[in-house]
Amino acid sequence: MKSTTLKRSNITREKVAMMEALNRYNREHQDEDFYRRQSKNRELDALLQNFGVRQQRTEKAPQAYFVIGLIAGVIITLLITTFVSILINISAPKEDVIPKVKPAAQENAKFRFIPADSSKTVTTPVITKEEYTVKEGDTLESIIIRFYGSFDMDKVNQIQEANKMANPNALSIGQKLIIPVNKG
Repeated sequence: MKSTTLKRSNITREKVAMMEALNRYNREHQDEDFYRRQSKNRELDALLQNFGVRQQRTEKAPQAYFVIGLIAGVIITLLITTFVSILINISAPKEDVIPKVKPAAQENAKFRFIPADSSKTVTTPVITKEEYTVKEGDTLESIIIRFYGSFDMDKVNQIQEANKMANPNALSIGQKLIIPVNKG
């Protein structure tokens, strides 16, 4: 150590020399302590074996508990599913109890045609055309949803045919579109 460090720490040179000697002694005798401890352990093991006392086993690793739990879980799951399937099979009605019903078509091999009632007239929906001016932010999809309630490709084709459009996605602001609307 430097002398300035010694002055600041209030440790004398004699104390420093004593600490260094103690450190050297510990390093030299460290191996002896290790061998002394090993021999004591062997002596204790021999004594314990003579008295029939077994050493305590070390604790199992967490992996062992995981594997045991996983296997137990699989077995319990299989037992539960087997039990439930047995209960379902027991509570299901047997086919012998339920009478089979023959469809009407199999009972009479002939087909019956019901003639249309001539007194009722069928009305066809009237197609009217409305005009719409394209505004900023409008798309053909938003216009179709506005007039028809939902998007449909048939409606796109109808609007495209009515306006003779080559590209239905090319709309310009201020463009007037003819929208065919069914009213009936």
